[in-house]
Amino acid sequence: MSSRLKAGLLATALCALPLLSSAEARSALDERVDATLAKLDRAQLEALIVTHIPEMMQNPAAAGDAQHAAAWSPAMPEHGIPAITETDGTIGVGARIQDSRYESTAYPAALASAASWNPALLEALGRSVGRDARDRGFNILLSGGTNLTRDPRGGRNFEYLGEDPLLVGRLAGFYARGAQSNHILATIKHFALNDYETGRTQYDVSIPREAAMESDLLAFNIALRIGKPGAVMCAYNMVWGAYSCESKPLLTDILRRQWHYPGYVMSDWGAVHSTEKSAEAGLNQESGAEIDTAIGLGGTGMLQDTPLSAETTSRIAAAIKNGTLFAQAFYAPGQLASVVSDESLRAMARPILYGLFATGAEQPIEKKPVDRAEGYKTALEAAQQGIVLLRNEKSALPLSKSIRSIAVIGGHADKGVISGGGSPTVLPFGGNAIPQKGEQIMSQQVWDPSAPLTYMRRLAPQAAISFTEETDLPKAEQAAKSADAVVLFIAQWSTEGRDRATLSLTDAQNKLIAAIARANPNVTVVLETEGPVLMPWLDQVRAVVQAWYPGSAGGEAIAQILFGDVNPSGHLPLSFPLSENDLPRPALPVAPPLTEGRPASFQIAYDEGADVGYRWFARTDRKVLFPFGHGLSYTRFTYDHFVVKAERAPSASVTIRNDGDRDGCDVVQLYAEGQGIGRRLVGWQRVSVPAHQSRDVTIPVDLQTIARFSQSDNRWHVTPGSYQLRVAHSAAEEGLTSAILLKGTTIAGTEPRSE
Repeated sequence: MSSRLKAGLLATALCALPLLSSAEARSALDERVDATLAKLDRAQLEALIVTHIPEMMQNPAAAGDAQHAAAWSPAMPEHGIPAITETDGTIGVGARIQDSRYESTAYPAALASAASWNPALLEALGRSVGRDARDRGFNILLSGGTNLTRDPRGGRNFEYLGEDPLLVGRLAGFYARGAQSNHILATIKHFALNDYETGRTQYDVSIPREAAMESDLLAFNIALRIGKPGAVMCAYNMVWGAYSCESKPLLTDILRRQWHYPGYVMSDWGAVHSTEKSAEAGLNQESGAEIDTAIGLGGTGMLQDTPLSAETTSRIAAAIKNGTLFAQAFYAPGQLASVVSDESLRAMARPILYGLFATGAEQPIEKKPVDRAEGYKTALEAAQQGIVLLRNEKSALPLSKSIRSIAVIGGHADKGVISGGGSPTVLPFGGNAIPQKGEQIMSQQVWDPSAPLTYMRRLAPQAAISFTEETDLPKAEQAAKSADAVVLFIAQWSTEGRDRATLSLTDAQNKLIAAIARANPNVTVVLETEGPVLMPWLDQVRAVVQAWYPGSAGGEAIAQILFGDVNPSGHLPLSFPLSENDLPRPALPVAPPLTEGRPASFQIAYDEGADVGYRWFARTDRKVLFPFGHGLSYTRFTYDHFVVKAERAPSASVTIRNDGDRDGCDVVQLYAEGQGIGRRLVGWQRVSVPAHQSRDVTIPVDLQTIARFSQSDNRWHVTPGSYQLRVAHSAAEEGLTSAILLKGTTIAGTEPRSE
């Protein structure tokens, strides 16, 4: 054991500050953690810093009724340490197999919820998902995606919250806060700069430290301060030449020393490549150690049901002994003695206990049926607030309930709504609306059984509403010709593990939309996609509704929006580009083949730096299809009386007026630019305004969003001088502007946020 490793691990423990704000509670928690830690022997420490995939263990029955958990470790009841039972929870309690016992509420995709721009809603979602998970017997929630959308083709974008660090950070923080109100430990991930799925275990991100701090890392910083999650999950990719889970700059210098984060760092499943480097960098817990076995030996991390050979087992033992593979304590406790000392293991285990005790995750769990009714209520509210009305020419929407006929076409709208794939997959109540072969569900397309057609017929019982599959083009064209209006559903599946090759829909889908638009002038396109798509047919249709992956209540929410029972209020949390050629990297990265031993790495340069999304498009003067922040309503909002105050806590005030005949909800967005800073979101407020009334809104300016990070002193500095504040309906709108004179300010970037 090197003295450098020992010192690094001790520093990790000593610089940690508590999750709790009360000094008295903090002291009591510290004492409890230290007292518990002192009683643990070597085997218990090793058990605490490694979790296992029960289905891949040599003895799955050891996990009891947690055999389908994402990961598990045994309880130590004599020390008040619970069994660690983890579940994916990005859009609800994750399912690994098709079994009605594991059905749960599927909430809208994170990106769909982000379109609400509503921190209170994200807190409610976290509270609801956390409740479901605890009722199912879990105490660790593996959700809280905080990576920025640097490329709209990213396969996991639906798990994240958009392209702006202030928006993403606040929403992720409130989600974690809500989840942990259930005495369940929340995780934010994937730390850090894990913005592609292509070659995700191989690529090495190149970006200036300052630019990273002002973009992706700022989102994590804000989320940690608001939500105080018990754990951070390090990512698959490399950053600045080292794997994320072996990155001392990320895990020790930034997370611990700069941000004073007191919780623990867990690895992603298959993200650990060595013992000494990971431990020295600040990793506390190896997750799903069985997958790391495969990757550490040159595998892909997907062992599935293949048993380990005697030769492989021998190589694992040798790798453990020489320190090139992490703990793997499930093989033989104590094998790490020559690599990591008892003292260092205690330093690694301390933040784990801290996270468990600070969040109350160690409290006994009373398993009970998931509250389906309450979950549906929250899912419906989230879907309603997240659906974005992108286009509405000639007031095509809302549809009249007295309309004679509507042709509903495509997207399996008669059966359900599509969901994203991979580890966040939820088996919804009622099962997959479109059954698929195989017991494993994480690699399947899952359709939540919430059929828009059913709810449309309920809301307009007098209308003749037909349905035609998109595969029968002649029949669909005939249905469109004879109907008063057409609602055309387009579904596109995205999943963890691969990026979308293009932003285009399929040729068949684009041809279908064009053909239906020729057959009927009154066409509404409903997009069930993870994110942006190209729209060569946009000018040929009257209305476009972005429904995302809307979850178990998605069909009802879509119908309510279409008929005006709900006034749309969603706003885009990311930009819709005109072309892949307008992106910082027009072509997706190409990963070299995996090889025996460590995978061959390759570099991705984030040359856009901190200018992600709308900032990039503004910097390069590129037009977009729909801008960040865009969202239409069935009423009209106008702004006036814009006043800024350059006090110690600068702010802007504006009067928002609803000039229409419907009550509505708007997102008032505040942007700033100047002193070398391009346009940046510095605040917003979601506000409800009754018809023909007005509301006064005051928005504080978040100074950290326009400050520049300095690596020389690890602080944020607001350059003194004149800035232009802009209140607008989107990042691309001119809106109302006013100059504000700011004094030079230094920000530590560690102050707690109580928003």
